[in-house]
Amino acid sequence: MSCGCEEKPWRNYYRYYDTPDGCDVGKKILVTSRYGTIAGMIFATYDVLMFSHAVGLVPVLKRYATHVVPLALMGATFTVVSNAALQARERDDSYNYFLGGFACGPILAAYLRSKHAILLGGLALGIIGMIKKESVIHNYTLFPIIQSHLGSITAWRHDNTLTKDPLEGRCRT
Repeated sequence: MSCGCEEKPWRNYYRYYDTPDGCDVGKKILVTSRYGTIAGMIFATYDVLMFSHAVGLVPVLKRYATHVVPLALMGATFTVVSNAALQARERDDSYNYFLGGFACGPILAAYLRSKHAILLGGLALGIIGMIKKESVIHNYTLFPIIQSHLGSITAWRHDNTLTKDPLEGRCRT
């Protein structure tokens, strides 16, 4: 499978879709694990501050590990399984993402401590993966970035397009 050598815009970080699926799998694993780690840190912080009220370094680290490790593993598992399915099936379609999402079901079940999440969570994550892959194939965004009208709350005060230019008509020397 050709990985393509198109010139990409320079960034000092890597995104999942910078290269086609099946290429740079190690970098893709790091990206999805990073997303899982960030989500786990947010959930763990909320848990420590609002629910568990853990006191001391070891209980706090244990609560962080409870959230961060499974979510980071889910990201890595999704990437490994979806790229392995791509290599095995030799087709780049949404079923690879379904298999990647479905493989995250047992990790989700362990995270939620629910045996029902093995099947139901796997199906839900697989369907979400299929929807994401379809959006990538057909080039549409699931969550578009909403731009504010003029860029900030008070930018309308600095918009002089409807007023007369104060320097117009003056003598310039």
